[in-house]
Amino acid sequence: MNVGLQTLRSLLKDPVTGFGLLWLCAIGLTALLLPWIPLQESHDTDATIVLSAPTVEHWFGTDALGRDLFSRILRGTRISIACAFAGALTALILGVGYGLISGGGSERRDHWLMRIVDLIDSIPLVFLVILIASVLRGTALEASGGGLGVFFVILGIVYWTPMARVVRGETRVLRRREWAMAATALGIPPKRILWREILPNLAPTIIVTITLIIPRVLLFEAFLSFLGLGVQSPAVSWGTLARDAFEVLNPVKTTWWLVLYPSLALAITLLALNVVGDQLRDRKSTRLNSSHANIS
Repeated sequence: MNVGLQTLRSLLKDPVTGFGLLWLCAIGLTALLLPWIPLQESHDTDATIVLSAPTVEHWFGTDALGRDLFSRILRGTRISIACAFAGALTALILGVGYGLISGGGSERRDHWLMRIVDLIDSIPLVFLVILIASVLRGTALEASGGGLGVFFVILGIVYWTPMARVVRGETRVLRRREWAMAATALGIPPKRILWREILPNLAPTIIVTITLIIPRVLLFEAFLSFLGLGVQSPAVSWGTLARDAFEVLNPVKTTWWLVLYPSLALAITLLALNVVGDQLRDRKSTRLNSSHANIS
């Protein structure tokens, strides 16, 4: 608990990292409290409201259907963040478990398990998305949340392998530490050493890896939604807002606000995640070495 508070205080000392943390907290609260936030999302058919630039009434302007863009961005926050954390949670469960089993087992088992990871990583991402979506088509997952269930599964399957590689590598390193070899010499079962001794020491590495995976998942969701392979209407995410803006682009009327504001929301969030992740990664080695010293 004290280590966590010290880490938080040290992160807040840096202005850029502090801003990143505050932005992420604001985004998280928006996603959680969205049902209770009064939003203006009219469907006016007045020609002066449809595709209107930012005004006092509509801060970020309106889209082609007269809907308030600020409200749409807030609604998109919930699904975009949910997609990012769904991918991160799957990476946490599958990646950590798979990496521990691979790195903590025999050389033969480790070899074959990592060849499976290599096979998955060798498949082009877009092709893998289409393949998984085709397999899950017509299932209960497709009917859940307007197809979001399928999309969550896709993100999880795509992004658990980096976590598995990192955990596997760290596990093999920790198995050769003096304290792990001493525990083996004392007759402690290998499974107990793996799950009760090695896994807690992987916590800093896992946290840092998660902070680096989340922005990748967030960007991938926006990319797939922009291509029409991700979040589907009537659900809305930052990626679908960018796609909607692209569909109404024309040389007659410049709808810059439809592109600018969703892109800014995505860019600032990605920047905040990367800054916080980099700071945690810089502190990882010190915390990890301190943890090993305490165990020894």
